[in-house]
Amino acid sequence: MFSVHLSLLEVSAAPTGEAGAADVQAALWGCAGPGDGLEHVRARAVRGGVGLVLYVRAPDQGVAELRALALLDRTLAAGPTGRFAAAMP
Repeated sequence: MFSVHLSLLEVSAAPTGEAGAADVQAALWGCAGPGDGLEHVRARAVRGGVGLVLYVRAPDQGVAELRALALLDRTLAAGPTGRFAAAMP
């Protein structure tokens, strides 16, 4: 299992808080499938957005990062998290 650190930037006028982080975490779990290898998610409100650590089952760090980014892209496109945009840490 590998950890992948990601950041989301707030792109709406809504204030970011722990509720926003919880929404992102729930949306990630809702979009995750067996092929994503998602084992655990940590989401925390940070200044200007949400900090994420996705723990992903994969053969190596590179594959874990690709899986995490694909899951995040799907989640942002499909869920109630449209107020966020992905950013590299």
